[in-house]
Amino acid sequence: MTITQTVEIPADRRISLNLPLDLPVGRARVTVTPQFDEYTIMLVFDDETQKWFAQNDDIPIALEDGSLDILINRVKLAVPEMLEINNMPRNGVRLAFVIEPQTVEA
Repeated sequence: MTITQTVEIPADRRISLNLPLDLPVGRARVTVTPQFDEYTIMLVFDDETQKWFAQNDDIPIALEDGSLDILINRVKLAVPEMLEINNMPRNGVRLAFVIEPQTVEA
C-alpha cells in the first residue's frame, strides 16, 4: 500500500501525518522528498555591447559577461550569496537558464 501526502516541514522540523484508520499496524517506511525552489534566470545577448546579461528579479540578481559559459558559472556562484543576503531559503534551489529570443525590427 502506498500513501502519498504532501506536508510542509515547519522550522522546528516536526511533522504529523494523518493516516487512514484502516492502515495496518506495524512498521512503515517514510520517505521524505525535499521540494526545490526553482528560479528562472533570463539570459539576453546585447548586440551593441557584445555581452550576455543574466537577470532574475526574485533573487534579485543581474550580471553581465562577454562569455555565456562564464556568465552561467558566475550566476551559480552568486545565487547562494544573494539568497543569504536577502534571507531567502538556500537549500534545495534549482536554476533554470532561459535564453530570451530577440526581435529584430526591419
